[in-house]
Order: sequence, then C-alpha cells, then structure tokens
Amino acid sequence: MGARTNFTFTTDEGDLTLYSHWGGDSKMSDLSHALTKALPRIKMGDTGYSLRILVSNLIGPDWDSETGFGLFVGSEGGEEQYEAVTVNLINNTVEHSGTVHTIEEFINYN
Repeated sequence: MGARTNFTFTTDEGDLTLYSHWGGDSKMSDLSHALTKALPRIKMGDTGYSLRILVSNLIGPDWDSETGFGLFVGSEGGEEQYEAVTVNLINNTVEHSGTVHTIEEFINYN
C-alpha cells in the first residue's frame, strides 16, 4: 500500500530524484507549492539552494522519519505509480504528461 511517486530534478551535474512513498495523490499541488517557494532562487540560477528548498518543502515535517522518502542521484528512483514529472533547473521547465511547461506556467496551472 502507498502512493509511490518520484520527483526528478535535472541540473548541470545530473539528476536528483526524490522518492515519496505517500506523495502521489497530492504530487502536482505539492510540487507547485515547492516550486513557488523556490522560484526566487531558481530565477537566480542558484541550483544548490533551489534543490534544498524544493526537497525541504516536498518532505515537509517528515525529515526525522526513517521511512517515507528517499533520495537518488543519477538513477530513476523508487517505484512510480503516478505520472512521471521532471523539473529541469537548467532551462526552468517542468515536463509531465508528455508536455513541457515553464515553471511559472506549471505553478499557475496547479
């Protein structure tokens, strides 16, 4: 049981994937919220801080939990039960459902 999903972030140094065991049902709204919080750093091109803000907001209060989330570098992450989504921090886009949107478009839509 679970709502397994992945959030993939593409950077100049490769991909970072955050796996969430329970985050699938609210995936797009959670990502939109996290992107809103990280947008000032994304616009500055500050990948390190952008990633930290994104991951922190997606994990929320579960930082101390032994289970629920995992981080993967350069791999596909954990099991995916929902649609794949990739945030490209090189060109500031979000890809899902076979389409590519700017981060601002994604935020406004979700």
